[in-house]
Amino acid sequence: MLSLNIRSESSILKFSAAGAGFFALVGIGWGLWAHSMAIVFDGSYSLVSLGLSLLSLLALRVASAPADSRFNFGRLQAEPLSIAVKGMVILLVCVVSFAAAVMAVLDGGRQVAADKAIFFALLSVLVCFAIWWRLRQANLSLQSVLVEAEQNQWWMDAVLSLAVLLGFILTWGLQFTPYAGWALYADPVMVILVSGYFIQVPLRMLWHSINELLMISPPPELRKQVYRELESLGISHRQCKMAKSGSYLLLEVRIGISRIEQMQGLQQQLERKLAHLPLEPVVWLDFYCQSTRPKQQTA
Repeated sequence: MLSLNIRSESSILKFSAAGAGFFALVGIGWGLWAHSMAIVFDGSYSLVSLGLSLLSLLALRVASAPADSRFNFGRLQAEPLSIAVKGMVILLVCVVSFAAAVMAVLDGGRQVAADKAIFFALLSVLVCFAIWWRLRQANLSLQSVLVEAEQNQWWMDAVLSLAVLLGFILTWGLQFTPYAGWALYADPVMVILVSGYFIQVPLRMLWHSINELLMISPPPELRKQVYRELESLGISHRQCKMAKSGSYLLLEVRIGISRIEQMQGLQQQLERKLAHLPLEPVVWLDFYCQSTRPKQQTA
């Protein structure tokens, strides 16, 4: 089952990368032609998305590689590491774009060819929402954190394009009113609003990925589901440790050596019990010796 998921994730990530590459070229070129900072920002974001999609493909390949003499526990941390890099890069794009737009406002705004910009913004909205919807539908069954990160990228791009479209319509309308001078500020102000609002997305990506890299215990809802399955096999929650790493659930179960015969096939049983979770279980069994000496009575 895991190999099928990987192939599906790979095809979805390649589809996302192809879309990002197309929009990067068209967006930057169209933005320079229309003299629009917002469209150049949109195209630059797509260019960054292309690089991040390729990074996701690499992380998927690395994380699925088996353990070896150098990586004794495998390379499962590749997924949260790639998402952390994504978050930092998107955060940098938002901060740089915000600063550039503020400078443009202070310099007196920018003249934009609104008619050219409106056509591109409308096309961008339709295509970005279509790609986001395709990724969302695919991930309902895949439950992949890498595809989810791609969804976030396309959602940001789609809403950015929608904001740009509305801004350009407003800019075009202002040209026929006594407030035509304010149209110069519409383009950089749109970038300020959108980049300022979306800065929360990379911050969330960074927060969750750092938690996973530090092997912090997963959310309570997930822990409760795992504990229920453990109890059905006669294992107390005190006997286990767990962490989430990307698309994987890392679970270590401690078993007293006196119960080895009762626990034969436990790893396979656990993997079957946890198969319904939206994560691939990676189970380790840790057997330990139990002291048989009676406790001394205290006076």
